[in-house]
Formats: sequence, C-alpha cells, structure tokens
Amino acid sequence: MKKYNQLLIKDNNKKQVYQMIEDIPGVSRAQIAERMKLSKTTVSALVDELMQEGYVVDEGACTSSRQGRRPNSLTVNSHANSVIVMNWHKDSLEIALVDPAMNVTMCKEYDMKGAKDALAQLGRYFEAFKGSQCVDLRIMGVCVIVPGMIDQKQDKIVSVVLPPGDQGEHRISRLRSVLAGCPLAILNDTACFAYAENAFGKLDSENYIYININDGVGAALIHGGHLLGGASGMATQFGHVSVDRNGYPCPCGNKGCLENQIGELALPRLFKEFGVKAEKKEGEKLLFKDLAAMAEAGDTAALRLMSAMAEDLAYALCNAVSLLHPEVIIVGGIGRKLGGRFLETLKEKIGHMGFRQFVSDVEVVYTRQGEASVARGAAKYYIDQYFRFNDTDPSGLFCG
Repeated sequence: MKKYNQLLIKDNNKKQVYQMIEDIPGVSRAQIAERMKLSKTTVSALVDELMQEGYVVDEGACTSSRQGRRPNSLTVNSHANSVIVMNWHKDSLEIALVDPAMNVTMCKEYDMKGAKDALAQLGRYFEAFKGSQCVDLRIMGVCVIVPGMIDQKQDKIVSVVLPPGDQGEHRISRLRSVLAGCPLAILNDTACFAYAENAFGKLDSENYIYININDGVGAALIHGGHLLGGASGMATQFGHVSVDRNGYPCPCGNKGCLENQIGELALPRLFKEFGVKAEKKEGEKLLFKDLAAMAEAGDTAALRLMSAMAEDLAYALCNAVSLLHPEVIIVGGIGRKLGGRFLETLKEKIGHMGFRQFVSDVEVVYTRQGEASVARGAAKYYIDQYFRFNDTDPSGLFCG
C-alpha cells in the first residue's frame, strides 16, 4: 500500500509538472520547483522522465534575471503528440488535431447528411483521418464532442440535434466500439466552449455563465474557475427552459423551450411566423447571419423577430441570474453572428426585467474565442482531467 501511494504521488506530481510546462511555455526547472514547493532534484527527475518519454523538450538556456548559469527553458513536445477531437454536428463531422500546446494543427470536415448509420460512418471517417494524418504522431487520446447530454449509466447520448434515427440505447458503447484503439472522452459541446473560455479567455471573472447558441442552446456554469458538473451536459439544460408554457412543442416533451425560440434550426418556422422574407434558394439553410443582415438593412419584420428572440433569451437569462448570481454572461457559438444589434437589444431587455440588484451586477458580452475553441477546450479538458502518463489504457472511456 505504501509503494502504491508513493507511485500515486509521483504520478500526480508528474502530471502537475507537465501541466505547468504546458501552461507556461519556457518555464525552467527551478521555477517549477519554486511554484510546486518540491526539491530541484525531484523536479529534475520528473522532467527527465517526461523528456525520455517524448512529452517534453528542453529548448536550452533562457533569459533570467538571476545571477549565475542561465536555466534551460522547457516546452511540451508539440511535434510528436496530439489529441484527436471529433465535433459531431447534425449534418457534418469535424475532425481536428490539437497539439499539446493547444494549437489546432489540422481540421477536416466530413459530410454526415443522410447517413443510415451515423455511428458507423463516424467510425469510418475516424479511421481514414487517423490513417492519413496521424502516421508519425502519438495519439494521447480521442475526444468526441456532442450537442447533448452524456448519460453513462443509461449508455445514452440524449440529443434533439443529432439524427433521430441514431437515438436510443447503447450509443456510448457503440462509440467505444467504432473508435477502439485510443483512450476516449465523450464531452458536451457547451462545456468544451466554456472550458476553453476559462483556460484561454483571460477573463477577470471566475464566476460566469457561458451560453452556447447554435442549432440549439446550451449553457455551462463556471464558479470559482471550475466547470460545475463536469462536461457531461447533465448539470443543466438551459435550452429546455420554457419561455412560453403554451408555446411550440419540443421533442424533449416540454413546450416553449428556449432553443425552439432562438436556435438556428428554429429559424425557418420563426421567419414564417414573423413574415420575414429571405432571399434564399430552395433547400438553402436559413442562418443567423441572414437575420442579422436583414435587421441591419432595416427590414421591419426581421427587426421584430430579432427583438422577440432577444426578449426570450433575456427572460431565461434573468431567471438564471436570480438563481446563480454570475458576474458575466458570455454568449458564444454561431449565435454571435446575430451581431451587435442583437447583443444591445438583449442587454436592454435584461435591464427591463429580472431582479434588479443581481441584473445590474452582470456584464453581457460575446465571446472573443473563435469556433476552433471548442476543440481546444475539449483537448485541454481531457489532458487536465483524464490523461495519465502511466495509465494509457487504449480501452479507457471517460464520459463528461
């Protein structure tokens, strides 16, 4: 038992050393020892082990304000290692390589429209990508990002966005089967966006709500710098908060769900209801940017629809603010393409409803992170939460 505990402590220290090198490129052994309150000998031994295993690179002497011999700077080995991140959408699949410095080095998009067996198709695309792009790379793990809840106990991924023909039991087991050969993490999309915001966003606040507006709507809660409830999507389903109890029926069983009032998939119905006439060819998808452009051009019907969408979101957010009292609300996803007019209208609506004391404390902003942040957030979450240097079991499965 004593030997096991010593190994566990060593593994934890090794992971912390690696994470510090990842977060502070160019850090020296002496700086790591000082920050971690470990001896220089212990840190040097851990760094040497990481270098021998190909996870860390010594880049030679760096500048230092200290007298004496200049220390060597350390970085993660971005050339030999990567995480594969698969972002599963309704009609497409994006597969990206994210290096240990959290840069997206490669991203390819694949068509998933009309796939009779979406999971089997996903597996075929994965094998093709791995065979063509990962020949000389060590794959630290595979992340699958899904727009839905990950319920490992029931072996389900519950989503109203993914193909309905692929709903039901054993979705997690089947993913494990078609993506065999590497440790696998299945993560909620909104949680990955929020984790990226937390890791790379350079925010002043550690308490905020991240709202992901895409085909549907999701939310993730960051409190004290930590992602509450992990990345399963089970902590909250903000898109299924009802903003109209007599409203449009949702596949989830509720009525008037927020995502059916402001999600991009709802635009065809909403355009019809509000009499918005878009110049789109038959079969072309209506997009948030179409509504934004029409509103900017002064289209009366488009302005009414945008105002209604902002009011529905404001109603839901004011209830969330009363419950959680965040300092910031970050609006992300492709919902940002609704533009500045929508954000200003949203702020105005929030100011006219809700508990004034809490609402007046909240800043509402668009994220400054790009769409690639979801892949970076997934890779960062996997490395931080699940990756272990001495336990790289290829059958490992991590849900949320």
